[in-house]
Order: sequence, then structure tokens, then C-alpha cells
Amino acid sequence: MGAKIAIFGAGQSGQAVRRLAQSLGHASVLFDESGQGDADSFSQADLARFDTFVFSPGFAADHPWRRLAAGAGRPCLSELAYAAPHWRGPLIGITGTNGKTTLTQLLADALAEVRRKEVVANVACPLADASVAPSPMQALASEHATLQALALGNIGYPLADAVRSPANKKGACAVVEISSFQAELSQSLRLDGLLWTNFAEDHLDRYTSMDAYFEAKAQLFECLKPGAHCVVGRSVLPYMERRVGSCAECHPADPDTALLAELQADSVFRRRPNIENFNLAAAWWTRSGLPVDALIQAADAFKPAPHRLTPVAECGDVRFWNDSKATNFLAALAAVESVAPPIVWIGGGRAKGGDLPSFARSIAARVDVAVLYGEVAEALAAAMHGQPVRVVRFDKFSDAVQAAAILGGEMPGANVVLSPGFASFDQFDAYSARGKMFSDMVLGLKNARRPR
Repeated sequence: MGAKIAIFGAGQSGQAVRRLAQSLGHASVLFDESGQGDADSFSQADLARFDTFVFSPGFAADHPWRRLAAGAGRPCLSELAYAAPHWRGPLIGITGTNGKTTLTQLLADALAEVRRKEVVANVACPLADASVAPSPMQALASEHATLQALALGNIGYPLADAVRSPANKKGACAVVEISSFQAELSQSLRLDGLLWTNFAEDHLDRYTSMDAYFEAKAQLFECLKPGAHCVVGRSVLPYMERRVGSCAECHPADPDTALLAELQADSVFRRRPNIENFNLAAAWWTRSGLPVDALIQAADAFKPAPHRLTPVAECGDVRFWNDSKATNFLAALAAVESVAPPIVWIGGGRAKGGDLPSFARSIAARVDVAVLYGEVAEALAAAMHGQPVRVVRFDKFSDAVQAAAILGGEMPGANVVLSPGFASFDQFDAYSARGKMFSDMVLGLKNARRPR
């Protein structure tokens, strides 16, 4: 008799689980509170019907349905954990507060560059020591003319869908972006490698403390296979040191200035915050014994995903930057530290918890003008009171963008930086919609100034 699966949430993740369950011959029922599934309620009476409960990322640990399932003594899984046992190749996990998507795509691109003849040479002498066995990644790559790689998970392509695709074969490596929400229920997820970019305040509207937020991600340490390589950013280490049972095989990603110097001068990994992403990739890559030239080639050719500190246009001598993906404090601070003054910063949106006064002081010290908008604008403006920065505040995002363009035009050589530091959900469905409005408005402004 096939397994019986309860799936919670009818979004992208839940629908992918349903498709996979059907292909595996597992009976499933989709529960969704908005009425988009098979049922919109779940109770004690439903528990006995199912062997496994699979939750979409939006279901926090205190959700009544999740609490009910957790007490049943049967597996409660994320979409990743449900799909992972059915993936035939290696799985590399990428987590962190910021930089996950960039690092996931970089590693997938670099793995796709690996050629059989290069890796065979490394396998023959992986660490200039014939007594050292080749790493799992070396051994796998040596069996294939090219190592196929896919960027999956939180990046937008569910692992459950990839499992059902022709790409699911021994020679395919899944580089999986894993959010803290997905890591919470990671039983049965087994990783051949893990890279943890950084750790800073985020999602404190879901987690009771930074320690609780860290612990959600730290579940991934338990998913590492024996011998798997793990590298972490420096900001992760203080929390690891406080945690009993943290990964003994994890290593900090120290800067590799020699490798960094091999990148082309215009590579996006030559500037912050992507330098840190490259250091993570290089640390894991070299420990895995993979050919360095493949990583360099992928890094030089890399194009950032939209809304990640990318220049939109120049109007006169004012440059506009779209970093709408920056939905937490660390990301916004990294953005304004990456461009030259004078800076007109556009920030605001919906708060996600965290130390707002500390962030306000830090951002105020780095920008010349703060243009605030949205639900958090009033509280953020109050927190900036007395700081050496000009503050203007608006309710609507579009009004803030218009004002920032005018203020930037008053300062020769200004950079107008949209790097909000907060969620977009007060006025938009996603950070991408916020970023698109910004880019459209800036390009409209540029076109309006062109001679006719």
C-alpha cells in the first residue's frame, strides 16, 4: 500500500509536493486555509489518515495545524526533505541571511563548467597526497564528461519538481538554496556539502530570538553526510560556538586574495557584498578538490539576479541602484557601504522585528539623505531623530522614489540607492514588484530627460 501524505499550503511548494506524490504513487490531500486545496480545515480526527505531513514554508512552528501534526509521532517534513531521498545525484545546501541566491547560482554555474579531463587529474592527486581519497564531488565528476548542475530550492525551482524531471540522474548535482523556514523540518534531507553565507537579524517576526532563528538554520548541520564539506561565514561563528553539538567539520571561509585577484576587473565578485560570496564558494570549492579555473570562469561570466544592487540608469550625473531584494538590516547596510557618497537612501516597508534603533543609527551614519516610506517610516524616522542625516518621510513608495530623484539631482555625483531593509508586503506582493516599480520610474525619468 502506498504512503498517505498530508500537504499543507497550496502555493508553489505545496503544488510541487502534490505532483511528486502523485508520480510516486503516494495518496495525498492538500490542506489550504484559503480554500485553494482539497480541504480548508485540519483537525485531530484527520491525523490517523496520514503517514507523513509535509508543510510549506509559510507554516511556522506555532501554527495550529503544525502543532497538531507534530504531536502525532509521524514525520513532519518540508518540501525539500520530502523530495531529497528521491534525488539521484549529490545535494549541496546553501543557507544564510543574505547572499543565498547569488551563491547558489554561482556554484551551479561553476559546477556546470567542470570538465572530465580536469577533474580526472585532480582525482589522481587530489591533495598532492596519494593516500587521500578523492572527495565525493571529485569521484562523481570523474565519471561524467560534464557535471550537470541545477540551482533549486528557495531560488524558485522546487526540488520536488526537479526530481520528476529528466535531469534527475547520478551525474546531476542539485545546488539547493535553503531558507530557515525550509530548514526547520529537514529530517531525511542529506547533504553532500553546506555553505552558510552569514547570519544577522531577520525574520524576528517569526522567531522569538536570534538564537531561535539560528537554531532553525542549524538543523542543516545534522543533514551533512560523513565527509561532506561545510564552510561558514565569519558572522556565523559566534553562534556556532554557543551551540552544543555544532558541526565539528565546518570551517570558516577565510578570504582568498590570490583567487580573488584572478577575477576580471569588472566581475561582480570584486565588490561588496559579493566578495564574501566568492570567498565562501572558493573555500568550499578548493576543499572539494574541484578545478579552480571553472570557478573563476563562472564568476567572471556571472550576471546577478534582478533587484540585487544593480545599476538601473544614470540621469545626468546621478546614478540609480535597485537593491529591492535587501529586506533586512544587514543587506541594506552592505548596499550603502558598496557605493560612493553622496548617497540618497530609500528605505522602508514592513518591519520584521530586530533592533530598529541600532539599525537607524548605523544607516544614518552612512548616508546623506534618508527617504523613508511605508508602514515602518514613522518609527524609523523617530529612531533617526538627532542623527547627522536629512530625513524625509512618505506614505507611498512612488512618492519616496520621486522625492529621492529630486534630492539626488541636488547633489553632484549622487547615488540614489533603493535598499529598503524591510519587507515589501505593506504595498507590494513581493520585493520584485517593488524593484520593478522603482526601475520603471527611473527609466521613465531618464527617457523624459532625453532630447527630442
